[in-house]
Amino acid sequence: MEWMLGQLNTMGEAFVAFALPMLVESALLIGLVLLVAFAIRHKVRAALRCGLVTAVVLYLALTPFLPSYPPSHFLPSGNAAFADPTTHQAAEHPRASLSRPLTGQSQTTTVGIGKPPHSITWQAGVLLLWLGGVVVVAAVMLRRACAACRDVGRSEDANFLMTDILSYCRKRMGIKGKVRLCISEDGTRPAVCGLRRPVIVVPRNLVPKLGSRHLRDVLFHELAHVKRHDLWANVIQNVVQIVHFYNPFLWIAGAAIRRLRDEAADETVRETVGDADCAYARRLADVRRLAPLPVAANLDLIGVA
Repeated sequence: MEWMLGQLNTMGEAFVAFALPMLVESALLIGLVLLVAFAIRHKVRAALRCGLVTAVVLYLALTPFLPSYPPSHFLPSGNAAFADPTTHQAAEHPRASLSRPLTGQSQTTTVGIGKPPHSITWQAGVLLLWLGGVVVVAAVMLRRACAACRDVGRSEDANFLMTDILSYCRKRMGIKGKVRLCISEDGTRPAVCGLRRPVIVVPRNLVPKLGSRHLRDVLFHELAHVKRHDLWANVIQNVVQIVHFYNPFLWIAGAAIRRLRDEAADETVRETVGDADCAYARRLADVRRLAPLPVAANLDLIGVA
């Protein structure tokens, strides 16, 4: 029990030592990259700006695993790997004794033996809170994803006219894989979900309000997400936010990535099918006004934002 408390306290100290600098570093980097993305918004494509912000977020998320990062207390290369869990003092690295000159005197030093820990430190408490938060946030997102899958499972297949429009849009977008079109329950926006078998869902109350041209633009937008593999990127982004749920700056960057992802999808549509009169953006705005409720954040669901 004392050994487990010692290990927990050691890991808690390492976690706090990583999390606090991470907050400062993420605030500086994310603030800088968002400022740059805003400054070049009229000169650089949304796809490149989205990639820039995504690269910074991935760098922050993978910082502990990069070779240039200082040795972590969790890894065997750190001094804590050779620490005495009962004293919380880093023991001498085995290689250090090889570099000492040999003399006639004994090289053994006496190290004071501390009292075994009988309680966890505040750093260990923070670590436990983080673990609990990860479980809670992951459970919430997983529940929403399962709810989205159930809603898709209960949805009805679209009629032949809508299916023909989807086939036309899929050919124009150059997507060879199969994509389904379903009618979902009311209260949502058009969205696409499914990693291996994409499904576009359109709320039932929105179908009578959509003309064929508006429906085509909605399908073009969702198919652009499929073509860009945004569903997989959305899953990775949610996993990063689960692990770093305590970092508000990553949540801000996540919201920016979702907005830029939608802009990049619109760019893909305009480049593929053309939009000389800029009517595509106006028709999507009409769809957003007809379906004002936002789509709930899920692990594999992307809507018309």
